[in-house]
Amino acid sequence: MGLLSSSKESERSKSSLGSVGTAALNGAQISLTLLKEVMDGTNIPFVKGVAGVAVEVIKIVKAIQTNSEECEELIKRTTSLLVVILGSLKGKSEDAIPDYLKNGVERLTTSFQEVLAELRIIEKRVGKRSVGGLARAILYYTDNGEKLKGCSAKLDWAMGEFQVTSKVDACLKDFARHEELRKGQMELREGQIKIEDNIKTGFTEIRDVMKEQITSKTTQSDLPSTAMPAEPRIFGRQEYIEKAVKLLQSGATARLVILGPGGMGKTSVALKIVYEGRVKGRYGKYRCWIPCEQATSIPLFVELLAKSLNLPPSSSSDRLSEIIIFLENAECLYLLLLDNFETPWDIEGQQSDVADILARLASIPNVSLLITMRGGQYPSSDTIEWSTPRLPSLAQLDLDSAEEAFLKISPDANGDPELRTLLQKLDCMPLAITLMAKLSEAGEPIADLLSQWSSERTRLLDQPGGDRRNSIEVSIKLSLQSRAVKGNPDALRLLSVLAMLPAGAALDRLPNICPSISNWKTALRVLRGAALVYDSADKTRVQVLSPIQSYITLHHPLEQGLLEELRTAYYQLAPQDKIDIAHPEHSQVSKALTKEEVNMEAILINAVHDTDGDREKAIEASLSYTNYLYWKHPRFEVIVEATQVARKMASSYLPQAHLGGSKRRVCKGGGSGVCR
Repeated sequence: MGLLSSSKESERSKSSLGSVGTAALNGAQISLTLLKEVMDGTNIPFVKGVAGVAVEVIKIVKAIQTNSEECEELIKRTTSLLVVILGSLKGKSEDAIPDYLKNGVERLTTSFQEVLAELRIIEKRVGKRSVGGLARAILYYTDNGEKLKGCSAKLDWAMGEFQVTSKVDACLKDFARHEELRKGQMELREGQIKIEDNIKTGFTEIRDVMKEQITSKTTQSDLPSTAMPAEPRIFGRQEYIEKAVKLLQSGATARLVILGPGGMGKTSVALKIVYEGRVKGRYGKYRCWIPCEQATSIPLFVELLAKSLNLPPSSSSDRLSEIIIFLENAECLYLLLLDNFETPWDIEGQQSDVADILARLASIPNVSLLITMRGGQYPSSDTIEWSTPRLPSLAQLDLDSAEEAFLKISPDANGDPELRTLLQKLDCMPLAITLMAKLSEAGEPIADLLSQWSSERTRLLDQPGGDRRNSIEVSIKLSLQSRAVKGNPDALRLLSVLAMLPAGAALDRLPNICPSISNWKTALRVLRGAALVYDSADKTRVQVLSPIQSYITLHHPLEQGLLEELRTAYYQLAPQDKIDIAHPEHSQVSKALTKEEVNMEAILINAVHDTDGDREKAIEASLSYTNYLYWKHPRFEVIVEATQVARKMASSYLPQAHLGGSKRRVCKGGGSGVCR
């Protein structure tokens, strides 16, 4: 099989098994709070009655630990139905409520009571755990799911009947007014866009005129513009920016470096710092932007410095000395923003010369440096005393800031229930958010973008002929092409291993996970230096951002030998024999697996679908793992998927595996997939 599907399966495992259950519990808690407020805030008996039954429904759903998706849907249906009821009764006293509404509420109460009876049956099923009960629990898993879906369908039907009875035309009038307001807002936004486009066009024309006025007989005319870019919009970086501003204000001068992976918004953060009022007040017009991305040689780098300082063309053989003398004799403070400094720093065989230039600039008393650099290591730490406390590497955005950034580009996505899920899939990486928001702005529904991300991965955010600013794949590729990564083949091999683990790898388990990479510590240092991986807050795990993970599994799939080592390491974590909660080894097994459940499920789902691997072994491990889950928090998604694969296999049945103490076989035939 190929491993191209591994990222998709890992993502699906991470999402469906990690977040759905949490979402259902959170939804249940919110719904309970709402319903209790309804019961406390009304004296109308039949309203209290229907709300009371709904509370019981949600309490039972909350107690059910299996079938998370169906439970979440039932909670949504219950809450939605109560909202419809309350909307129909809003502002009415009991005497003013017409009989048809009272009768409708009574019928809804009956529907809730029927649902409640079904749920109590399911509650009894999932509440009984015993040795030998795992097979029965798996048998019930599918049936429980159908019953829960039936409950949701019953509430859907009840809601439809109630809405028809409750004069839906009034709601339609409200909707028409809302649509009219929305159209007005859209027309206003279109007018704003036209104004913004006219302003941009005007600025472009002015810039072009200024370029034409530049006359130079040297290579300066061929260099990119060093005019300071416009001030960017920033979300969620206020604390980081404040730290940098304070460092630029303290002492005579400062020397700062903003590190981080590609696509984290280092340039935008640096520009925001340069535009901050206190920085503008201190450095005034002597804030210079040097776009080092074009500095592919030392002469180009030096000439870019000269151009940013507005120095006239020169035929001097020592242009750098001219720059240093100019800065030393200046009677003002300069702030030099060396943007994308990794380009000159990575010039083959020239790093010591570039380090010397940087050290000379840093030694000038009236010059402050602000450097942005792809990676995780400071340049020239042995010769330059960087300002302290050092700025941390730029990390991904928090979820609220990521949502704000997305909605600034695509405001019509506001309120979409799938938006935050999409942002989490992107690991809240700023470049990925920007590119995805532009697709949404162009009319792509969020649900469709979620589906496309699952199948296309980083190719969805790739643009033909794009550069690091508008293509996530180009940005990641630049990091992989750094001198350090290319010089250590094991770095890419280790990255391919880590990309298979959505929850990251525990550092103390790496020797066991990839034993054939003997110098994994050196390889990991290289990956950290290139900011292709990052450490967890407690420094015990190393992780890969979701877009990088997707790109690696797509373009650099794990070689078969390393893949088998990885699977073996995780199969060994699953208990080989039945271990119930009273077993003396249960605590030890649970401790080892607790932080590895997301990874375990990703590995197992990938393995059972791999036609080139030992799928019988994978299904056997899935059975052992499900037995462990049965005594902790019953979930059957992995074994259900494994059973479906087993049915399609050529053999009629697989080697025997323990299910709750009894020998069982995973069958090719119908039924639940478990037979005696």
